Amino acid sequence: MTNSAKVVSRLAQLLIGLCLWCGHPANASVKLPRCAIRNIVLTNGLRVVMVEDHTTPVAGVQVWYHVGSKNELPGKTGFAHLFEHLMFDGTSNLGPEQFSDYIVRSGGIDNAYTTEDTTVFWEIVPSNNLPVALWLEADRMRNLQINEQVFKTEREVVKEERRLRFDNQPYGSVVETLYRSAFQVHPYQHQTIGSMEDLEHARVADIQEFYDKFYVPSNATLVMVGDFDAQDAEGLAKKYFGGLPSGGPQEDRKIPQEPPQTAPRVLRLTQKVALPAVVEGYHMPADGTPDAYPVRLAAKILSEGDSSRIYRRMVYEKQIALDAQSAGNFTEDPNLFFVLAILNAGHSPAEGEKEMEAEIDRLKNELVPAPELDKAKNQILRDFIVSRETVKTRGEELGYDSVVLKDAELVNTELARFLAVTPEDIQRVARKYFAHENVTIVEVVPEANQEPRSGK
Repeated sequence: MTNSAKVVSRLAQLLIGLCLWCGHPANASVKLPRCAIRNIVLTNGLRVVMVEDHTTPVAGVQVWYHVGSKNELPGKTGFAHLFEHLMFDGTSNLGPEQFSDYIVRSGGIDNAYTTEDTTVFWEIVPSNNLPVALWLEADRMRNLQINEQVFKTEREVVKEERRLRFDNQPYGSVVETLYRSAFQVHPYQHQTIGSMEDLEHARVADIQEFYDKFYVPSNATLVMVGDFDAQDAEGLAKKYFGGLPSGGPQEDRKIPQEPPQTAPRVLRLTQKVALPAVVEGYHMPADGTPDAYPVRLAAKILSEGDSSRIYRRMVYEKQIALDAQSAGNFTEDPNLFFVLAILNAGHSPAEGEKEMEAEIDRLKNELVPAPELDKAKNQILRDFIVSRETVKTRGEELGYDSVVLKDAELVNTELARFLAVTPEDIQRVARKYFAHENVTIVEVVPEANQEPRSGK
């Protein structure tokens, strides 16, 4: 599921996050056990990141391709997500579905996902089957068979996925509408699921060109975590991937930079939904930049758990909302910080906006009390601990830090950046990014309740 689809899911399914109740402050001296990371780069440009973990006799393999929906050209959207499916449909050595069949018969599991910035394929296998997983990944990296029938079949699968997650989902078009308005030039303006119209007009030659450009060693990172000897794993990586053609250096991607937004944008949707809703999206910094850390903590303070500011105000105190959330869609380039609410019957989107902005204004005008900031930091610490619980989650952390943030060692060092955030930092980023002129708002009104929009 894409990052944006997750936001839609939160809106539609009314997910409420868990609150970490820690009674002591997040101490700046807290340190997680250090990951011993082994990094190599093969002669064909493939980056390999390995961490030994002998806790259980399994190995996690992930291949991170540095290609997502932001790398798609106008009129050719949805290609990255399409390849999430196509890569399971057979190579010159394997028939359709045989990839997953090998993994399952070895006692493992596998899957894939696409984001705005990356496409990730992963497997977890018994550690003695690590060579099998590596051979399979190397095979489809350069031997994928793309033909008209395979393309048409997977295109229909993607269409059904879009219908399930967007078109037929309550509030399913809200985030898509928000992004189309919030972004004018950056390709984040289109969703990872892609345009059905673009896929209908695509040719097999277009798909093959996309594969040959991006699904190559020079644009990939192999992540291995688990019960193996790192030196042996390095030998296996060289054995199975070392002979693949590089694909050449990746050219400058020339992603257009989104210009600053200078005035608020408000859109209204009338939909067949039971309750009104409102979503605000503020442009925010790219992940890994200095301002990203206080913004992440601001999200925790605003809506991590039932006792958080927005949830408590709108659901418990004012009782105007069934659910209220905030979250940052942190990506390689600057993206959006969401504040959203599903309102109770009889309350308008304008009322929701007023209450959400009252809490945002508190962040701008008042320093966050130390206990509240400590709680947010403890929630971040919890997230770091949870990310190390399995070979899959640790592999995801390593892959994301390596590919999107360009530094695998952040697995060991990034927590300190969160713990160093001060109340003044949070106030500063709130004033900088949660500005009135920087917001795009989508109001959702049930079809039978098209009252005129009231002022704030």
